[in-house]
Amino acid sequence: MNSERFDQITVPENLSQRVRKGIREGEKIYMQRKRKKVIVRTAAAAAAVFMSVGVFATQPALASKIPVIGNIFKLLQGDYSYQGDLDAVAQKFDSPQGIGGETETKHDSLPSADSSYTRTVDGVTVSVSEAYCSVEAIYLSLMITSEKDFPDTLIDMEGRPVISLKGETAYSFAPARGGEEEGYAGASGSLEGTFLDSRTYAGIYRIDIVDICGNDDAMKEAYRALREFDMDLTIEQIIGDKANPQPLDLQGKTEADLEAMTDEEWKAFMYEITPEDWYQFPNQYENWWLDGPFTFRLHIEADNENAQVVTVDEMNDTGAGLYQVVKTNFEITVEAKCSEARGQSGIFTVVLDADGKLLPSGSSSYADTYAINGRDTSKIYVYVCDYVEYMDEIKGYRNDEGFQELLEEKALYGKEIMF
Repeated sequence: MNSERFDQITVPENLSQRVRKGIREGEKIYMQRKRKKVIVRTAAAAAAVFMSVGVFATQPALASKIPVIGNIFKLLQGDYSYQGDLDAVAQKFDSPQGIGGETETKHDSLPSADSSYTRTVDGVTVSVSEAYCSVEAIYLSLMITSEKDFPDTLIDMEGRPVISLKGETAYSFAPARGGEEEGYAGASGSLEGTFLDSRTYAGIYRIDIVDICGNDDAMKEAYRALREFDMDLTIEQIIGDKANPQPLDLQGKTEADLEAMTDEEWKAFMYEITPEDWYQFPNQYENWWLDGPFTFRLHIEADNENAQVVTVDEMNDTGAGLYQVVKTNFEITVEAKCSEARGQSGIFTVVLDADGKLLPSGSSSYADTYAINGRDTSKIYVYVCDYVEYMDEIKGYRNDEGFQELLEEKALYGKEIMF
C-alpha cells in the first residue's frame, strides 16, 4: 500500500459530482484535521444534505399500477436531469424480434424470462426497454429486479438512490481495437432513478458522446451522421453506495488524539489503519454490488434531425474562445477552445438562456452539458471565464439580476449563439 496517496488528495471543486461517487472517509479526516479544508463524506453529512433511507419509492406515481416495462422514460422524465418528453421520442425494445417486430407488444410490470432485452444472473434480472439516441448522447431505460431485497442505499439530495454501472460498450461504427471486431469503450457511470419496491429499481442511463467517441473529432462526426447502428452493452457490475458505510477503525483514538498528532504521526497512523482495498471501487466498506455480466445487443435508431450544430472555432488574445455548440431536444453541449497556457491555468464555461438566466448543468460527467427543458434557447450566451476568478469573484452573483452584466465585464470571452 502506498502511503503517498494521502499527499495526492485534492478538494473537488464540483462537490456534487464527487459526492455522487462517494468521498472516502480517509480523505475527509485528512482534509478536515490536517489541511483545514472541509470535505463532507456523504454518510457523515446525511443530516445536512442527504437522506439515508431504505430502498422504497419516494414518488407516488411510481407506486401506481402503470405498467413499467416500456414506460420507464414516461415515469421518470419529469424528475430527470435532462427533463423533457423522452417517452415521445423513445425507441421501444418490447418485442423479441426487436423494434418493429411482428410479435404483439406486451407491457408487463416486471420482466419475465430472458429475451433479447432481458438477462438474469444469480437471481438478478436486468431489462433494457427503451432508448433515445441524439447526436450528443444515448439514453437507455433499465429495470433491475432481485430475488432478494436490495441493501439499504444512500439517497442523494435529489432523492435518488446512488447507483452506478461498471462495464463496457461496443459500437458497430467504431474502428477495431485490440484485435476485436468492433470498437470497445468503457460503460461506467451513474443511473438516475428510484426503487419501485424493495426488490425493483427503474432508472435512466445516459452515455455521453465523449464516452462513445472520446476526443476523436472524426469519429464524432461519423457518429452524428448515423441513422442507425448496433451497440453491444455489457454490464459487469451494478454498484450502490451503502446508506451506512463502514468507517475506518480509529482503534480507540479520539478527535483530540488525532488533532494532537504531527502530520507525520497522522500519516503513519492512517497508513496503519487503512485496509489495502479501501480505495478500490467498489469496496466492501462503502458499497454493495451485484455481479453480471448482463449482456445486450441493441439496434439503435439515431435521431440526427433534431440537432443544431454551430461551429465557431475562434479564440481571442486572452487564449480563450469557443469551438462548437450543439443543441438537441434535451440539452446543449458547449466545447470551449483555449490555448495550452490558458487550459493549464483553468477555465469555467457559463451558459445563459435567451432571457439571460443561467442554464443548469445536467448529469453528464462533463461540466459543459446543460439541460434546456422549459427554457427559451432560441439564442444563448456563452462566457468563458478564468476558473479561479469565477469561483472567487463571479459565482456568488449567479442568481443576481446583474449576473450577465458582470460576466460581460469579467469573462475572458463571450459569444451570442443563435439557433
